[in-house]
Amino acid sequence: MEAFLRDRFPYLAEEIAGIGEGAQIGSDAARHLSFFSASRVFTECTNLGFCTSDRGPLHAKTFDIGNQHDVYVLHRVVPEHGYRYFRVNWAGNVWAPTGINEHGLAVGSSSTPAIPDQDPCAMPWHMTMNVVLRECATVQEALALLAETPLAGKGHNYGLMDANGDGAIVEKCGDRQGIIRPERDVTCCANHYTTEPLREFVAGDGPGRQSSLDRLAWMRRSFIEADPQPPLTLDALIGAVRNSEGDGRLCRKGFAGGHTHYAMVYICRERTVLVSDGYPCDTPFIAHRL
Repeated sequence: MEAFLRDRFPYLAEEIAGIGEGAQIGSDAARHLSFFSASRVFTECTNLGFCTSDRGPLHAKTFDIGNQHDVYVLHRVVPEHGYRYFRVNWAGNVWAPTGINEHGLAVGSSSTPAIPDQDPCAMPWHMTMNVVLRECATVQEALALLAETPLAGKGHNYGLMDANGDGAIVEKCGDRQGIIRPERDVTCCANHYTTEPLREFVAGDGPGRQSSLDRLAWMRRSFIEADPQPPLTLDALIGAVRNSEGDGRLCRKGFAGGHTHYAMVYICRERTVLVSDGYPCDTPFIAHRL
């Protein structure tokens, strides 16, 4: 993984080395902090986007994570070369599971199963959105970059939305990639694959998979299959993230072992993220503008 970064995206390798030097923890510890998540999976993160609304294109992501939630930070990145962006990561590593850049491209990710026979000389899965946010202004540019960037470790379903109202879900692991385009101006994904290149890979039939199936079904019923379709508004998206009823709830306050410790709602054209620093069903959203 380090060899891949040095060859393809040397600025990430340099950032990791700088963390090791600046924090005086050494290069091995700094690499471990940023690489180790490639062997872990969080099973209940959700992405939901609206291509159009009363506030323009919107994207939401929930963070369903364990007891390490108190070490996450909202980090403003101002690269020497590339676009400015927000990312959410652990202090001291270079993950970017979600964020928005100065062009209004918003991204979010949901962990998915690994596929076998991967080439380990590839992008560590939790770092991928760094390069998308830094190098891409639109969803089309992001799709092209992702297509030529293999992943190492677990997979990801990426939710993408840009300021022009172009959205997509990208299912990705190893060298495989599937793309889902919006239906009725809505994009959504959970933690399982649905596209032909990847749907054969299933991580068992435990509660995590059932939760993923339930959440995706709820989002589709609520915003894609509903007749008539409800208005796609900022309040509707926040309400969906705050939903704490039924098996498909997105705010999982201990339900079936899930914990939605954070949620982000991006207003793409305003380059703004609304952050719920706690369970979104009972925590206010605070606005941060890039």
